[in-house]
Amino acid sequence: MSKDRVPPYPEMMNALLESSHELGGSGSISEINNAAITRLGLEEDILESPHDSEKSNDTEVEYRLAWVRTYLKKYGLIDNSSRGVWAIVPENRHILEVDPDQVVRFVR
Repeated sequence: MSKDRVPPYPEMMNALLESSHELGGSGSISEINNAAITRLGLEEDILESPHDSEKSNDTEVEYRLAWVRTYLKKYGLIDNSSRGVWAIVPENRHILEVDPDQVVRFVR
């Protein structure tokens, strides 16, 4: 099953953070997701794997990237400045990479 091949969300953190930097520090969910997906180099069948087709239209990759945004927000690196737009917090723009294990420990 391709859903099993989707990287765990901690493994997606730096791709999302790097993508946010690449977009100038902010972007829409779709812009950031698309850039992160490109960085991750995921195959098409993985990208099409639904998360829960009975409850949403999100793919498993989109679902996990949403969790990445949540964790990075709680860690203080990004914020949703307006609905659907995420930005790196100005005082943390110098942070280009995180230790995903440290982020998870901090948030939990």
